[in-house]
Amino acid sequence: MTTATHSAVRIETARPRWARLLPPLAGIVLVAGLVVSLNSPAVEDAGDTPAEIVATASDHHTWAAIVLFFAVAAVALAGGFVAGLHTRLREVATAGESTLILVGGIVFTICFPLALFLFQAPLVDMPDDHARALVEAEAYLSYDDAAWVTFAAAGVGAALMAVPASLAAIRGGVPRWLGWLGVLAGVVSLATVFFVGMFAWLAWILVASIVLLVAREA
Repeated sequence: MTTATHSAVRIETARPRWARLLPPLAGIVLVAGLVVSLNSPAVEDAGDTPAEIVATASDHHTWAAIVLFFAVAAVALAGGFVAGLHTRLREVATAGESTLILVGGIVFTICFPLALFLFQAPLVDMPDDHARALVEAEAYLSYDDAAWVTFAAAGVGAALMAVPASLAAIRGGVPRWLGWLGVLAGVVSLATVFFVGMFAWLAWILVASIVLLVAREA
């Protein structure tokens, strides 16, 4: 009985030595990947007319494929970050905060990559025939609207995650000024539909990842 207990303790204390690195690194890579994607030609100016969209798909097909690949990877990156954040804060968060962190994180993990799929998948799969391409490009304008709504929902998820996580982190030892800045970033994340909110949750994920990386276990 004693041997089994000691073995369990060894496993529990050894695992965080490497496992604690994965969630913050996932968050940092997620932020870096989105910054690169937003500055890619396929995202920065896809066009406002079917002809412009077809030209973008033709001229920047490789970039569109790269961003689409990042969207797939973002599912694992965002999920890993959220899981690590929830695990690290569960000892200091209230039951309600812990639930909101998890629910908000799941909404963000689903909606953020889905928005990227809607933005980029039609550009990658544009047909070679010009007439058909124009028809699909016309439809893409509708997908683009749906993508923005989904992207706004990702911002709401980020807010649901960031606000309670920041409040819990203050009780966990994070400086109060930093924690309240996190709360503010979470509130501003609600404005993702206006694009400015995205910068708030990008900054929050980056800072939270750094805190997770350097902070001691609660």
